[in-house]
Amino acid sequence: MKSKVTALLTAITVGCAVTASYAADPAREGEMLSHAKVSMNQAITVAEEQGRGQAIDAEYIPKSGTTGMYDVKVLSMDGKKLLDFNINPDNGRVLKATREHLEKVFTRIKSADLQNAQAPLKGAIKTAEAQTGGKAVMADTDRHADTVQYTVKVVMADGATETIKVNGADGKVASAN
Repeated sequence: MKSKVTALLTAITVGCAVTASYAADPAREGEMLSHAKVSMNQAITVAEEQGRGQAIDAEYIPKSGTTGMYDVKVLSMDGKKLLDFNINPDNGRVLKATREHLEKVFTRIKSADLQNAQAPLKGAIKTAEAQTGGKAVMADTDRHADTVQYTVKVVMADGATETIKVNGADGKVASAN
């Protein structure tokens, strides 16, 4: 009995390690994302419509054996609700929607800040993808001085990644590394 438990725990540990290494490999992540029929911006549109607000965070989460999912956080227009949507990259359907607790990190981004920004998160993603020729795998909203700033991580076809910061005030690239 003890050897069966040990064998089972070993199998679970190896399985988790393989899944984690698979998901952590940017080249595989880019390959999986290239097969997605729905872009990150399309997933954001679905989440914003469902959540009746503006996206402040989006991430592609790869899963071994599938095309993974997009995880999109939407702040309601009144700034009182934060909703988390899991979107299927094959068909754009909502897999799961949950209400999150507003945390300090999100309360410093006000609904008015998002509405006053000339460029939304989707615009920052479009800018970053155009600059790099890659696909966005993560996009985040933060406050920088008196304006919103977006950080977009893009993966290229060869697996290289680049992080682009885009000003919300004008939609232009602030920095790239």
